[in-house]
Amino acid sequence: MTSLISIYSGGVLTIFMAIFHTQFYKLFKWDADYRNITAINKKIFYTIHLALLFLFFGLGFLTVFYAHELSLCVGISFGINLIISIFWLWRAIWQIIYFNGKIMHYVLIGYFFILFLTYLIPLVIKLV
Repeated sequence: MTSLISIYSGGVLTIFMAIFHTQFYKLFKWDADYRNITAINKKIFYTIHLALLFLFFGLGFLTVFYAHELSLCVGISFGINLIISIFWLWRAIWQIIYFNGKIMHYVLIGYFFILFLTYLIPLVIKLV
């Protein structure tokens, strides 16, 4: 039961992260920044961000719809949880190293670490 709740939580939090990312253009005033970069870099940044949005929404909904299978951590679901867990751990570490300390910085570190744990918990339960 703990694994299932953990996976559902991870899916919902990932969807919320995707929704948050939809606001980046306005939140960080990218329209002003986009005026100062080359057309190819503008296209690259936009493409990467759209791909990340697709990935976050996809992972979030897959996690919610296949929560039971992912909570079992058998076969490929073990690997999927492991990869997603490592990704969120890396993202938390990257936030600490690469960005600086405004309040949002600390909120994101906590958010990423919670996401790391939501996908890690079923792995630990499976291995113990």
